Amino acid sequence: MKVKIEKIVNGGFGLARTAKGVILVPFGVPGDTVDIEYTPDEGVSMGWIKKVVVPSPHRRPPRCPVFGICGGCDFDNIEYGFELEVKAGILIEDLGRFGGIDSALIDETIVSPEKGYRNHAQFKIDAHGNVGFFAKRSHQVVPLPKEGCRLLQKNINSFVAQVRETASLEQGGFRVRADTDGNVYHKGIPQYRDHTVCYYSVEGIRFRVGIDDFFQVNSFVVARWLGKIISYLDPRPDDEVLDLFCGAGLITLHLAGLVRAVTGVEINRNAVLNARGNAELNSVMNARFVRAAAVKGIHCAPGAKKVVLDPPRTGLGEDLVERIALRKPEVIVYASCDTATFSRDVLYFSGNGYTLEKVSVIDMFPRTRHIEVVARLGRTT
Repeated sequence: MKVKIEKIVNGGFGLARTAKGVILVPFGVPGDTVDIEYTPDEGVSMGWIKKVVVPSPHRRPPRCPVFGICGGCDFDNIEYGFELEVKAGILIEDLGRFGGIDSALIDETIVSPEKGYRNHAQFKIDAHGNVGFFAKRSHQVVPLPKEGCRLLQKNINSFVAQVRETASLEQGGFRVRADTDGNVYHKGIPQYRDHTVCYYSVEGIRFRVGIDDFFQVNSFVVARWLGKIISYLDPRPDDEVLDLFCGAGLITLHLAGLVRAVTGVEINRNAVLNARGNAELNSVMNARFVRAAAVKGIHCAPGAKKVVLDPPRTGLGEDLVERIALRKPEVIVYASCDTATFSRDVLYFSGNGYTLEKVSVIDMFPRTRHIEVVARLGRTT
């Protein structure tokens, strides 16, 4: 069946409207006319491109030889500038669909290098010793191209090339992380001694992170992401700030030099230990870290009038939003990597006396469907 791709929606799918209903088409580009196979569904159907009949003006040949097979990239077949437009459009659509905001405006879109930006990857190994990543919707390993993955920092690709030549690899996987100074950290490689921690430096602050723990994956955008959070928070020397979902203290420790006191709350034990160690490592005296679930952590800094939120993809949910709103912070800055759950939470906040004042897109994950946003919400009642 021939269809016309209208737009790209959340999840990175091209959307086509047909007499048989809406069909979502992976790797469809707005403006494409494509011949597809599809699986009928009572709701939204899924289709797969058999042939591009008339290519979109935004379509380009993918640069990765395993694009469309490997589960990593979604947008290697479009121009990077258009990818940014697509991501801004997805955010605006989700704010309308889930957040009840019909005329959202993007304050800023912060761009990234479109390749060589990832500082962290988990590699898979199949029964034949091939190293790569899982195929889309599969546990089949797609071997890395000879030159490595285009999204990864060069020092990771160089290290993995060395591993492929020298190590006796068994089915399973291993993890590699790298900083921008050329240091490589790894775990799970036979004949190589595991690292337990790694180090990152961001805007003059050094962070010790567990090898398995979360840290922002794009070393080239993280400083501008932090800058956007700080500018939206508008910290003052007398402020007390609460940072929920603080991880290893990335936001907390940068705020510490700008306010009177800041409290970071995190449920992950290792992350809290690392955050406390990072405060000591950087001689920060006015930041404290509490291990607690967010629902309890909101009470850890009763004097805080400004709150930073950086939850996982699942977002906050209605109950936690209501509890945060009951504290009546003057300003809430919300960082999110999921536009749908973020938009849903914006709707919950709007029902509890807050309005979305500003929102920006930070392209933390170029060539993929993932979108990072930073927003400022202000109290209206």
